[in-house]
Amino acid sequence: MKNNKKKKIKVNGILSLILIVACVGIACAFGFNIYRVASSKGGEGDTVATEKADNEYSNDQYSIGNNPTDINKKYFKELNSALEGKSIKNDDGTEVSGDEAIAQEVVKNFICQYYTWTNKDGNYDIGGMQYIYTPKQSDFETYTLYNFYKDMDLYITQDGRDNLIQVKDVIINGTTAGEYTVSYKNENSEDVSDNLSCIDVNASWTYESDTKMSTSDLQNSAVFHVVNNNGRWEIGGIE
Repeated sequence: MKNNKKKKIKVNGILSLILIVACVGIACAFGFNIYRVASSKGGEGDTVATEKADNEYSNDQYSIGNNPTDINKKYFKELNSALEGKSIKNDDGTEVSGDEAIAQEVVKNFICQYYTWTNKDGNYDIGGMQYIYTPKQSDFETYTLYNFYKDMDLYITQDGRDNLIQVKDVIINGTTAGEYTVSYKNENSEDVSDNLSCIDVNASWTYESDTKMSTSDLQNSAVFHVVNNNGRWEIGGIE
C-alpha cells in the first residue's frame, strides 16, 4: 500500500511538472505570436525603416518627422532659417523674410510630406499633419483617408512603395497677406469659425519621374491659406 501511494505521488509530481512546462511553452509561443503580428503590416508585408530626425531637423515649433526625403530635409533647413529671421531666396531670385518666408516654408514642407508616398507605411501614415491648423486636424485626417490617401494601401501592394509618388520640388508663385476665416467642428461637433491673419501662398510642385503611378491627373498646384495660430503658422485651408 505504501509503495502504491509513493508511486501515485511520484506520478502526480511528474504530471504536474509536465503541465507546468507545457503552460510555460504555450505562454512563450503566444507571446511570440503577439510580437510577430504586432511587428507585421499590410501591403508588402514589411515596414519602412524609420529614420529618426536629429536636432538639425527640429525647432521649437516643428519637427521634420520620420523618413524624410532629401528635398524635405532641404526645405526644413530653410524653415529653420526663416524662423531665425534669415531671408530665403526663391527660385526666381527674389528674397523673402519674416512671416512671409515662414509661411512659404510651411507650405513647401507640407507639400513634400503630404504628397510623397515613397516613405509611407500605409494610408493611415498621413504626412504633414503638424502643418494643418490644429483645430482642423481631425477633419483633415478623415478627409484624407477617404480621398487622396484612400487607395494608398492598394498601390503599395500592387506597385511597391519605392515606385509610388514623390515630390521633386516646390515652386512658390506668389504670396498675399490678409485675413482668412477658418471653419471647423469643435469637440462638441458644433460648427465654429476663427477669423485670423493669413498669408495666402500660391504654390505648384512636380513629382519624380521614376514612378509606376500616373501623375498627370494628380494635384500639382494650390493656394494655401496659412494662418497665424497664436504665433504658430499653420495651414487653415487649401484651394
